[in-house]
Amino acid sequence: MKTRTVTVELPEEWARNLEALTGGTYGPADLAGVLIELADHAQQGVYRPGSWERPWLIQAFGYDFEDRLEPDTDRLVGGRAVYARPR
Repeated sequence: MKTRTVTVELPEEWARNLEALTGGTYGPADLAGVLIELADHAQQGVYRPGSWERPWLIQAFGYDFEDRLEPDTDRLVGGRAVYARPR
C-alpha cells in the first residue's frame, strides 16, 4: 500500500486530550498512533456504508461526502457492490 506523509499541528489541549487514548491494553503507544487509528476508522466509514463508523462521520461532516462516492465494483460480495469508493 502506498503511503503519504501528513504533518498535523494540533492545539496543545487537543493533543493532551487525545493522549488519554494511548497505552493500556489496546491503545496506541503514542499520539501519532491515536491519529492513525482515528484515520483508519474514518476511512472505514467512507468505504463501508453499513459500518458503525458511517453515522459518526455523518454526524461530524454531514452527508455531502456520500455524493462523492460510487459503488466499488472491484470488491464484490455475493456478486453485489457493498463497498464505496471516491469517484
